[in-house]
Amino acid sequence: MKRLAFALLVSMVFVGSAAHAKKEKPQPVFQDSASQELPPPPADKAQIVLIEPINKIQGLFPVAHYVLNGTERKMVAVSAWRSKTVFNLEPGKHMLMATQGFLGHPMVANVEAGKRYYVLVRFIYAQGMQLRPLRTSGNSPYRTDIPDFAEWWKITRYVEMTPAAVPTFESEKLKPKIDEAQAAMLVKWQEKTDAERAELTLNTTDAIPL
Repeated sequence: MKRLAFALLVSMVFVGSAAHAKKEKPQPVFQDSASQELPPPPADKAQIVLIEPINKIQGLFPVAHYVLNGTERKMVAVSAWRSKTVFNLEPGKHMLMATQGFLGHPMVANVEAGKRYYVLVRFIYAQGMQLRPLRTSGNSPYRTDIPDFAEWWKITRYVEMTPAAVPTFESEKLKPKIDEAQAAMLVKWQEKTDAERAELTLNTTDAIPL
C-alpha cells in the first residue's frame, strides 16, 4: 500500500504537469550525451560526477540537481536511471539538493578547483533519491574502491539535461512542490547531528586522482 501511494503521488505530479501544459506530450528533460567520454575538470572549477546506477523502475522519474544559495536555487544537472552526468562548481563550499519534484535531499560540497569528485545518487524506498559522497578511502560503504563502483561505472551512460529541464521543474505545477521540499529539507538538515551532516558532506580530500 505504501509503495502504491508513493507511485501515485509521483505520477500525479508529472502527469498532471504534462496535462496542464496545453495537453502536449512533455519534452524530455535529459538526453544521452553526444560524447560518452568523461571530460577533464576545468582548471578553475571543481567537477562533480553524479552516478545513478539504479534500474528503470526505481529510477522511472528524472532527478533534478540544484545548487542552493539561501532560498534561491539553480539547476545544474538532471540524472536518470543507469546514468552519470557532470557539472562544475566554483571552488569552495556549496549546498546541493536532489529532487524528483516532491522530496528534497541535501548534500554539502567542499571542493577545490581542477579536481574531480564522484557522488552516488542513491534510491531510498518511498523517500526519493539521496546524494551520497563517494569517498576514496576509509570505512564508508560508499567508496570508489569497492567492487560496486566499477559495476556502477560500467552499466551507466552519460546524460545531460535538455533545454526543457528548467521550465519543466520550475513550472507552475512543480515549482510550489519543490519550494516546499526545499524548505522542509533545510529544516531537517539543521536538525541533523554533526555526524549525520558529515556523512552527507563531500570533502576536498574526496577528490579522485587524475
